[in-house]
Amino acid sequence: MNGSIASLALVLTTTALCTLGGCSAGDDVSGGARSACAAGGELTDCPDAERTAEAACWRLVDCGAIAVNAGENNQYRFDWDRCVDGLDGLTADRRRLVINCVATSSCDQLRVDGSPGDPDTDQMYCILLAGGRP
Repeated sequence: MNGSIASLALVLTTTALCTLGGCSAGDDVSGGARSACAAGGELTDCPDAERTAEAACWRLVDCGAIAVNAGENNQYRFDWDRCVDGLDGLTADRRRLVINCVATSSCDQLRVDGSPGDPDTDQMYCILLAGGRP
C-alpha cells in the first residue's frame, strides 16, 4: 500500500510540475509597460525612464492612459500630440514636474476614467500638478 501511495504522489507531483511549467512566460510574452517596473510596489531593478516630454507622453500611451491619435473626428481629445504640445507649452519647472511624475508613476496610477480614448484630464494628477489642463 505504501508503494502505491508513493507512486500516486510521484505521478501527482510530476503532473503539477509539468502543468506549472506550461504557465511560465515564454518568448511569446512581452513585459511592456505593465511589467514589474510599472505595476507599483518597491522598484529596485527598473531602469530610469527618459525624462523628455515625448517619453512622458509615450509612457502614457504605453500604459493605456491616452491614445496615440484620437482621430480627426476627435481633434479636441487628449492624445499623444496634445500631450507633447501641452508639456512643451509649460514653463521649464512645471514641465519637469509633470515629466518626473509620469516617469515615476505606475500605469494604474496614470489611467483615469475614459482612458485611453477619452481620458478625463481632470483626474490626471500629474497634469494637475502643473496647474491644470495642458
